[in-house]
Amino acid sequence: MYKATCLAAAISLAAALPSLAQSELERLEAATEAASLNMEAFLVARAPELADVMVNWDWDEEMRNAARCTLDAVREEGGDEAVASYLDAMDEFAVLELTSLDQIGRDTPVPINPDFAMATSQACGTAEISMRRMQESGLIEAMMSPEVMGRLMAE
Repeated sequence: MYKATCLAAAISLAAALPSLAQSELERLEAATEAASLNMEAFLVARAPELADVMVNWDWDEEMRNAARCTLDAVREEGGDEAVASYLDAMDEFAVLELTSLDQIGRDTPVPINPDFAMATSQACGTAEISMRRMQESGLIEAMMSPEVMGRLMAE
């Protein structure tokens, strides 16, 4: 019995080690990229023609710097608990079944509150990076089609 308990504890610890070793920035990157793939799957399922204009949301140094800035701002405003809460919410959002753009707007996690999130997004550059990438890929233009937007908005 003792050996089985020790073995179970060792397996549990080994399974937890990757998440414990992951930095907050790495955790945010993983959650953001997973959420982006989830959102892409939703968009393409509703409007297959969007597949050709999907944004490459892979993180680069520019995005990492913006995310570092965001995490620092969240910590400064709300402390470690606010950062942990935001990361937990991002992890949950990354696997949420997406059903409409309205739902995405309602359920996308915001750190602290919407005003803080908007100001931080602008100050840290994440808003500019996102808009630039969506414009460069052609996603914004493609989504402007009333037919496409209707399919994306439907519940």
